[in-house]
Amino acid sequence: MNHLAGRRRREFGEIRKIQVTGGSTFIVSLPKHWVTNAGLHPGDSIVVYAQNDNTLLLMPLKEASKRKEVTLGIKSKEWSISRAVRMLVASYVAGGDIVKLVVKDGTAPIEDKKILRDFIRRYLVGAEVVEDIPEGLVVQVIANVEELKIINILQRMHKLVWSMIKDTVTAFLNLDKDLARDVMMRDDEIDRFYFLFIRQLNLSLQDRRIMIDVGLEEPADAINLAMIARNVERVADHTAYISDKIIKLTKKPYDPLKSKIEELTKAVIEVFNEAMNALYSMNDNMALRAIERAARYMRLEEEIEKIVSAVTTIDKDTPLLRLIIERLRGMLVDAEDIAEHTMDMIAIRKR
Repeated sequence: MNHLAGRRRREFGEIRKIQVTGGSTFIVSLPKHWVTNAGLHPGDSIVVYAQNDNTLLLMPLKEASKRKEVTLGIKSKEWSISRAVRMLVASYVAGGDIVKLVVKDGTAPIEDKKILRDFIRRYLVGAEVVEDIPEGLVVQVIANVEELKIINILQRMHKLVWSMIKDTVTAFLNLDKDLARDVMMRDDEIDRFYFLFIRQLNLSLQDRRIMIDVGLEEPADAINLAMIARNVERVADHTAYISDKIIKLTKKPYDPLKSKIEELTKAVIEVFNEAMNALYSMNDNMALRAIERAARYMRLEEEIEKIVSAVTTIDKDTPLLRLIIERLRGMLVDAEDIAEHTMDMIAIRKR
């Protein structure tokens, strides 16, 4: 009998009966080892979260309001601004709330602290420098998790990248170098959203309460969503790279190259938007259409390459055009990958 009881505890957790007190209040006793491990005592408060799947999440009140603090120390002989930035970003996306970035055995260069403050302002959403000390900086993330749902972040990235693609092709067709520079600047905004997205995803995997708040319906979705966000960020990188090459072109594109590149860019936008809409609606037919269209549109890249290769006079624009064509193809591949990851998410939910 004891053997069966132990087996049931292992398979189902500890079983507790619901009691009624006062005629209308339902009570359940808490496992003693959990209370002890959590450091709780009679009179302490716990927070009860009712989940969508009819389960309850219990958390000590002190843990629910606890902020994650981390100190990043770098030896003076190993200090560099690139190392400091990488460590700061890693702590931010990992979910750190208060990050103390310091030189362990000296003072941080004033110029480096200026660079760090500018980086924080430009790239880390919700982060602020709350203390400037001789050894470094203390950074605190002040953000309302509930208002930063992961799907909303993806939608904002999607809309911004969509506008970047359209403006990139306009800049190319008209050789509008000012517009190309503007597209490159917008890439920073995508990086901001990407870092924020990964932070929210990591926080949700560490805390089921946050998982519900940020709108992550299934923990199994996390890996595919991270890959999708990376694909969206890569599409933005492609547009910034193409814009950089547009600035270096010496003349407007010629026909039929001009019309073919315009056609390929429209194809990229079509597949990209359809893949993202398939994600929002969890529509596998829409995702499949995006994948099939991407495969058909790959022929355009081959046709454009033949046009460039057929030009007898090679000038300094030719290698730039080849790089632009290569990145347009990369955008199509990333858009196709978004649809593939969406298919994977749908398949997991259908199990």
